[in-house]
Amino acid sequence: AHYKKADVGNAIAEAIRSGLVKREELFITSKASNHGHVVEACKNSLKKLQLDYLDLYLVHYPLATKHSGVGTTASLLDENKVLDIDVTVSLETTWHDMEKTVSLGLVRSIGLSNYELFLTRDCLSYAKIKPQVSQFETHPYFQRESLVRFCKKHGVTPMAHTPLGGATANVKSFGSISPLEDPVLLGLAKKYKKSVAQIALRWNIERDTPVIPKSSKVERLKENLEVLNFKLEKEDIELINTIDKKSRTTL
Repeated sequence: AHYKKADVGNAIAEAIRSGLVKREELFITSKASNHGHVVEACKNSLKKLQLDYLDLYLVHYPLATKHSGVGTTASLLDENKVLDIDVTVSLETTWHDMEKTVSLGLVRSIGLSNYELFLTRDCLSYAKIKPQVSQFETHPYFQRESLVRFCKKHGVTPMAHTPLGGATANVKSFGSISPLEDPVLLGLAKKYKKSVAQIALRWNIERDTPVIPKSSKVERLKENLEVLNFKLEKEDIELINTIDKKSRTTL
């Protein structure tokens, strides 16, 4: 919902107004894409979402790009049609601006997104408020065990985005290989009478890594929730650990 915050805000407001949910029952996350204007961007997101605070606010990428303005997610392109990198804004400056969103009461917790191990380590060295979460791509074909372990060791919760490896969409768009076609996962899906996607999601959950799969289909959303209803046997987790291909599907 990076580009549909106003629509999401309307839906949240209606759900709360109708009594369907209470605000404290929701955990709402957004991301800071504009490194040079973190506080202003956060306030703009809250306005669009019709909220007083965010539960979690993440630095979207460990890279400052020149932006088209507060309230947009679009980065400017240079004369060669590639991202125009802003060399005047450091990641340390960005993080301290993230900390300001906490001190101002705009955000409950802050974290990282798409940070590699050494950048995560650097953030921990200068952070006054430690990141609570580090969100990055990880799935059976891109397991990143060293990053997962590092985060856990230092009290940062690893969170898996793209936990299905992008599935069919990334195969078509980028020519990547999909773990959902792996014979090991197919065999385990048959054994547990679950979908291959459920096996892949459950594997991450078993290593204490929350997953955020994306889907707009109601039946898939229901299927994703059902991963909480079973557990993988230890030997099957170890079997999945052997199929890592170190294959990234996103930036």
